[in-house]
Amino acid sequence: MITYYIIGLFTGVFVTAFFTGKELYKYYTKYSILQKKLDRILKLDDDVKEIKTLKSTIVRSINVG
Repeated sequence: MITYYIIGLFTGVFVTAFFTGKELYKYYTKYSILQKKLDRILKLDDDVKEIKTLKSTIVRSINVG
C-alpha cells in the first residue's frame, strides 16, 4: 500500500516539474525573441542616426566648400 503512495507521489512530483519546466521554457523563448527584436531595433536606430549625421556633414561641406 505504501508503495502505491510513493509511486503516486513521485509521479505527481515529476508531472508538476514537467509542466513547470514547460512554462519556464515558454517564458525563456518569449523573452529571448523579444530581446533579439529589441537589439535589432536599437541597431537600426543607431544606423539611422549615423546616416543622418553623415548627411548633415555632407551638406555642411557642400555649403562651406
